[in-house]
Amino acid sequence: MRILFIEDEPRKRKQVFDFLNEVLSKPEIEIKESYNSGLRELISNKEKYDILLLDMSMPNYDITNEDNGGDWLPFAGKLILKNMFLRQISTKAIVVTMHGMFDDGTKLDQLDSELKEEFPDNYIGYIHYSQINFDWKNQLETLLKSQNYA
Repeated sequence: MRILFIEDEPRKRKQVFDFLNEVLSKPEIEIKESYNSGLRELISNKEKYDILLLDMSMPNYDITNEDNGGDWLPFAGKLILKNMFLRQISTKAIVVTMHGMFDDGTKLDQLDSELKEEFPDNYIGYIHYSQINFDWKNQLETLLKSQNYA
């Protein structure tokens, strides 16, 4: 299974990466850390990935010692899903977010409904990630199984 994982937060990225390696047989996981690097990878390799794991809020560019990542995009994941729709990229996507509510007051269940309605061909569902509560593991495994990936 080939997975593109777009995630900027190191601890979350490592925990999800480790979990995927536990439950999947030899997954190939490509990691990108910002909106732009993730979108570029997805567009250039649109047929390569079986599934996309997607953070919702992330920096515009990769954060480096020389660059702070540019603007913070609270709905970067939604923008990526929109680009997938416009470019007819058929990869299935799961949102993995730590936020229950976003900067504009949008609640996670409301965002979930919007994504299901706007991107029914790509969006499978979301995982509400937590560093201390591991219910997200069951949620992720269930969504992967729903697509016959686990």
